[in-house]
Amino acid sequence: MNQITELSPEELGPRQKIIEAATVLFANEGLHGTSTRDIAKESGMNLSLISYYFGGKESLYRTVIQEFVLHVFSKIETVVNEFEQTEVCAESIHRALDSLIETLIDMRVANPHIAKIMTREKLSGLPFSREIHETMMTTAGEKLETIIARGQQAGVVKEKINPRFFLICLVESVMGYFNMLDCNCSWNKGLYAMPEHRQEFKNQISMLYLEGILK
Repeated sequence: MNQITELSPEELGPRQKIIEAATVLFANEGLHGTSTRDIAKESGMNLSLISYYFGGKESLYRTVIQEFVLHVFSKIETVVNEFEQTEVCAESIHRALDSLIETLIDMRVANPHIAKIMTREKLSGLPFSREIHETMMTTAGEKLETIIARGQQAGVVKEKINPRFFLICLVESVMGYFNMLDCNCSWNKGLYAMPEHRQEFKNQISMLYLEGILK
């Protein structure tokens, strides 16, 4: 995995501009449809700076994904750490998963372009980010699994629930919903637009996964 090196405040500006421009281009045009010249033009930075900071286009692409995953990992750690400091009960499980849902929605609303990149990567079999997923994302998922597992041990979560399956369904429900909105299908009418109806959407997801649909 590429190492993220510490940069001086002077270097952080140009580097971040390149990352932000590349993220939009990679999302809209794909890795192969984007050139380093496109990125340099969009960012307003010299072409040589892409090589200086990232070594090349593919390395920049991996960096875009890696830095987002680092951000995701940090947010998930916060959710898990807060849960570990409380007594395991139905209320603390509910609060932790509610916080996870909030985090997922916030990240997706704030990062629509990187979400497109991540979706394309997954559908393509993770050709450029498998190592990142196998390490950081797997670790993050395992941390979240402890919430469900500890709830089962405490007798407040059904034993038949598969923690990993539950969490994958939860995460992909949120991500898949946004993907559906992006398609602008006629069936989307009456659904929760973002960010206008963010709270209503969050409430529905929380109710679905934490309470179920039966009276």
